[in-house]
Amino acid sequence: MELIYRTKSGHLDTSLALVEVWLGLVYSDFFRCDPKNGEWVDRDRIFLSEGHACPIQYMVNAELGYYPKEELFATNRRPDSNFQGHTVRNLKYGFENSNGSLGIGLWQAYGAALELKSKVFCIVGDGEMQEPSSLGLLAAPHNLKPCGNFILIVNNNGLAQDASVDIGPLSIAGKAWGWHVIEADGHDWKSVDDAYQQAVSIIDKSKMIIFKTVKGKGGDPAKAGKLGSHGKPPGNETELAAYIKGLESERK
Repeated sequence: MELIYRTKSGHLDTSLALVEVWLGLVYSDFFRCDPKNGEWVDRDRIFLSEGHACPIQYMVNAELGYYPKEELFATNRRPDSNFQGHTVRNLKYGFENSNGSLGIGLWQAYGAALELKSKVFCIVGDGEMQEPSSLGLLAAPHNLKPCGNFILIVNNNGLAQDASVDIGPLSIAGKAWGWHVIEADGHDWKSVDDAYQQAVSIIDKSKMIIFKTVKGKGGDPAKAGKLGSHGKPPGNETELAAYIKGLESERK
């Protein structure tokens, strides 16, 4: 909240929807990474396809120790910064892919999974799954080959920039094309962990976890789960205080 408020730019509500999903992954007992050596060949990979959610990745990677938090706050979204409005590939900083247009990251991730033995996770938005290129990925396990090391994570918060999103029969279509599909509550720690544990235990199929989330969860309760806040940071101290108050309420 503080980072995006200071920058006066960024997608806060999308990032908040992914807090438990992201932390539950990187702090799990199976995820392998080395913040002191981002190019470690045997690391597990996270490809962010929902690129505008990069603030949550920036903050979590700072907490993990890839870079000082002070650097992030001082240079976020500035020219020539390592922290742009969409992630730019930088293995030292733990960023596996450059992203921007929705639908790119899915194929980047699946292609990597075909060549790697490490686990490859890809985070996508539900609106992103409406892109024809994204839907085309559903057929990949059948037409190419299933990747037992590939886990697709769908942030199903039900909201796009200016409209509601209904992913429809995504889980049914996924199963029909050979995916192992898991549906879970993206804000319940046990549900998140159970979903991940199940996904990594399946080794003969590509996996899809559809996490039901709330856009803006843990922020301003007047805006959480509602249209109108996409890409709009808190505009003043009063609006920031409302987000922080909502966070404190969630913690209680």
